[in-house]
Amino acid sequence: MPLTDIDAVVFDVYGTLLDVDSIEARRREVAPEAAGLVGLWRSKQLEYSFVRTLVDDYVDFWAITEAALDYALATLGVALDPARRTRLLDAWLALAPFPEVPAALAALAGRPLAVLSNGSPVMLDAALTHAGLKPLFAAVLSADTVRRFKPHPAVYALAPAWLRMPAARVLFCSANGFDVAGAWRFGLRVCRVSRDGRPIDALGVEPDATIRSLAELPALLEQGTSA
Repeated sequence: MPLTDIDAVVFDVYGTLLDVDSIEARRREVAPEAAGLVGLWRSKQLEYSFVRTLVDDYVDFWAITEAALDYALATLGVALDPARRTRLLDAWLALAPFPEVPAALAALAGRPLAVLSNGSPVMLDAALTHAGLKPLFAAVLSADTVRRFKPHPAVYALAPAWLRMPAARVLFCSANGFDVAGAWRFGLRVCRVSRDGRPIDALGVEPDATIRSLAELPALLEQGTSA
């Protein structure tokens, strides 16, 4: 589908702009005995966000991240003192951006850019500032505002409401399958980022474009053709 009618671009943060797997370096330094921790931690973090939204029992994403870490450590049989636990948690405030991200965002200057994330405002402010990305965005939108997590429609509604434009004029970019599905079902235009080339999740959605890297996005918007 042509993308020449896009007026603003909104990005997911975790896994799309910032590399969650970059936590592994901190894990090896702080808890070398906890091999496999990062993947389990992330999967439980997402699971807890889904469950708490479904049962209407909200806590912010930092609390979920803490609970998921404690579960993952217990599962692996690893006990950490408070200082090491804190150092692991703080890795979420210092995630590395994917290599192409700064240049890709700079190339999109001229359009309103925003992020839309499950992260709490404090988490997002710290992580985007550390990565040097925060000045590039007109808005940092958090699911904390609606006390629901993605893929709940109320989260996606934040973007067109803040931008004051129809959802069909907003392109949402994400590397997470549940996020692509949620944004598409809500009515945003969607660009799926598939860095590993995996097929799209079988959820019956049809994103407007699929790219392997955000470096492809500026040309995609100029040319108006989907990958």
